[in-house]
Amino acid sequence: MRTLILHSLDNDNPKHKTVLQNLVKGAQSRDNQVDIFDAVHDSPENLHIAYYEYIAVVVPSLQFIGAKPVKKLEELFASCGSAAGKKGCALVLKFGLSSNKMCNVLMDQLERQGMKLDYFEVIENAEHSVAVGKKIG
Repeated sequence: MRTLILHSLDNDNPKHKTVLQNLVKGAQSRDNQVDIFDAVHDSPENLHIAYYEYIAVVVPSLQFIGAKPVKKLEELFASCGSAAGKKGCALVLKFGLSSNKMCNVLMDQLERQGMKLDYFEVIENAEHSVAVGKKIG
């Protein structure tokens, strides 16, 4: 299955890099063809959502308390085509007390784009990300 891991993780943070690598390894262990796209640094012109069958969206929980929608994702989906009808999952990297709320906010944001979510999870640590990656796809 052609799978896209769309993330807004910090590339300079070693924990974020490890989590992303573990997600990719886990997804590839299920014979998925995995591509990674950085929503913050990569150019939206290089992304064509229609090509992918499954979209995994990974974001960090940025606030210790409270959660807000990721504006960069809305801009990205607006410029890269429709995600309507695509299967996907919402994954949040744990930080602070509001990671579950951030997961709910992300799920609502993706469902408004028309995605059909079949999985959601708060990633506790790098070891947990291996098990989460095996459920992608």
